[in-house]
Amino acid sequence: MSLIRTPVYATSDILTVLGVDPNAQYIPVRRVLQRLDLAPASYERALRRIPVLAQGLKPMWLVDDDGTRRPALCLRVDLLPFWLCTLPSKAGSALAQWQSESASVMWQQFKPNGATAQDGMVPDRYHQSAIEQAYVQAHEVAALARHQLLGERELSQQADADVMPDHIQLADAGATQMVKTARQTAMTSAQLTKRNDYLGIFIGLVRVFQIYSYRQLPETRLASAITWLEQWQSDIQNDTDAHTQDPV
Repeated sequence: MSLIRTPVYATSDILTVLGVDPNAQYIPVRRVLQRLDLAPASYERALRRIPVLAQGLKPMWLVDDDGTRRPALCLRVDLLPFWLCTLPSKAGSALAQWQSESASVMWQQFKPNGATAQDGMVPDRYHQSAIEQAYVQAHEVAALARHQLLGERELSQQADADVMPDHIQLADAGATQMVKTARQTAMTSAQLTKRNDYLGIFIGLVRVFQIYSYRQLPETRLASAITWLEQWQSDIQNDTDAHTQDPV
């Protein structure tokens, strides 16, 4: 049955519509293309021209319903969403709806600090419902977590390359300072209280300081956030010292 000709609700999950097994590690490329009414041969060739997708391709043997074993080009399942964004879609189709949602998620992850929350999934900030506000805030926290993750990886890679710590810099000096201070705060908490405070740090940066990205932070907002993180570290150390002192 053709995906394009099959009526679907706007909230239909594209992977369910395509019949993707959530436990599968690889997905047959030709089967997905046939469900989308796309010519398999030309789009299979296009897959090989995109490096990130080409690395996830693997020839496999599949068994048809009649028991016949056939060779099939398969794609690693975690790359399927990205691949679907590169395919042509028709207005009103499940694929077009899913691409709109994907564009929204990508914007939430990559937008600069201070950029509008407007995207394909939600209205302007002051016209959002409670669930829409929660959706945007969750992505804002996830975006900071992603920036921190990539920043720490870059710092670690530079340190492994025997770069002096004082010389380590990310692309943005403010981002470097935020990554280092947030990591130190989380490490202090982990060492002294055995807690993982990263999530609390990201939620605080979003809610208290309206920091949605580490990119090009205003100086006043950056300074306030750094002071807040350093005070968090100090409070943890003071609380730990108070609990370890011998009773009088």
